Amino acid sequence: MAGEQQHHTHETVAPQAGHEQQTCPACGRRVDTVVRRRKSLGIFVPVWGRGPCRNPDCRDYSDPEER
Repeated sequence: MAGEQQHHTHETVAPQAGHEQQTCPACGRRVDTVVRRRKSLGIFVPVWGRGPCRNPDCRDYSDPEER
């Protein structure tokens, strides 16, 4: 409908060049750096952040099969 905002999760694994390596706060292992985007003044701005943890022994584990 007109005027309704749609929220989509866009997430891309980013190359590591120029960005510090991200780590999981729970287990300390390295995680992927992902790029999300947010809208600011009518344009999409990239936001670099920590991706999900893939360590099955970690409490913050995110199973890639559940997507």
